[in-house]
Amino acid sequence: METYLYKVFNTEGAMEEGTISASSGGDAANALRLRGFSIISLTKEASEKKERRSFLKRKPFSGDETLSVLASEWSALLKAGLTITATLALLEEQAKKHEKPILSRARETVMEGRTLWETLDESGAFPRFFTALIQVGEMTGTLPEELDRIAEHYRKKAEFKRKAVSALAYPCFVLLFALTVLLTILTFILPTFETLFASLQITLPAGARIALAAGKFLQETGRFLFLLPLLSALGLGISLKTEKGREKIDEILYRSRFCKRLLLIRFAATLSAFLESGRTLGDALEDCKDTIGNREAERALEAVKEEVTKGNDFAESLKKSGFSLPIFYQLTRIGMESGELPDFLMKAAGLMEREAERKASRFRAILEPAMLLLVGGMTAIVVFSVILPVFHMAARV
Repeated sequence: METYLYKVFNTEGAMEEGTISASSGGDAANALRLRGFSIISLTKEASEKKERRSFLKRKPFSGDETLSVLASEWSALLKAGLTITATLALLEEQAKKHEKPILSRARETVMEGRTLWETLDESGAFPRFFTALIQVGEMTGTLPEELDRIAEHYRKKAEFKRKAVSALAYPCFVLLFALTVLLTILTFILPTFETLFASLQITLPAGARIALAAGKFLQETGRFLFLLPLLSALGLGISLKTEKGREKIDEILYRSRFCKRLLLIRFAATLSAFLESGRTLGDALEDCKDTIGNREAERALEAVKEEVTKGNDFAESLKKSGFSLPIFYQLTRIGMESGELPDFLMKAAGLMEREAERKASRFRAILEPAMLLLVGGMTAIVVFSVILPVFHMAARV
């Protein structure tokens, strides 16, 4: 999907500007005409401008928890017997300020006779997974059930992210605290001994001289060193906004076995949901490619889709592409042979998720004491290298 900038006269004759997502310029123009707009101009949005705008503006419906809550509430309203337009009106009332225009436009276009999924897809505010299952729900008359499926999918994603963050939060806090203590000693405490040692003309060992030199260096350049991580983080953020930067990061992550496991968890859960909704394997793979969030994985899935289209085995195609792990390959193969691929994909996702959590817990259990020993050892070396000369001096007296 591409984003197009449009300038039109609306049904009331007033000029209106905005953006629309469509596969091509022709599709974008047709969508605008269906709304009753008279097109003044329609241009494809430059990728740099789109990146800058997305960086500055808060994107609506961007979090997994937000999408899960939205889908859950929407499903409950539909099950209560309300129409789609009525549910959109209620959701709009309780939505955040930057989300209201999306729901308002969706309600207006649905009232004009257009499908809900097309409206949401064109807004560019919802992931492809969300709109694809909405499409299935509209076509099969099972929209509340598909919304429940969406809610459960994003709930599990949000829960997994929370577990990952909590697993890393404490070790990072411990490391930050220990480094703060070490830097405080080097910057503010050790320099006070320098004058004492100079006045007493004590010959310092190499370790003490290095520690005092480090403290003096931090005192003189500390403000610039403090800016270094901030500038590094800013540079990384800017590079991630460029195509080349994202390509490189995606390549690094894809080569990591742990990150590939996380990508496979997302892929298995998403593909299972698509197949449960009645989509063909080829269409489901195409939609998964749009939602995987990694360019290397996208290329692998494109190759898998081509192989499946030719009639080759799905599990073997995954293995051939490199986007697989032994447990995932085995369960996928069994699922294909038994005709229960969606169930076995969910089993694979569950097993890989538990394995990822186990590895993360083990990594955390090793990391915490290792960091404490490392930073504590460095602090002890620094302190004793300076304190020992004082003890030697006192012994002579």
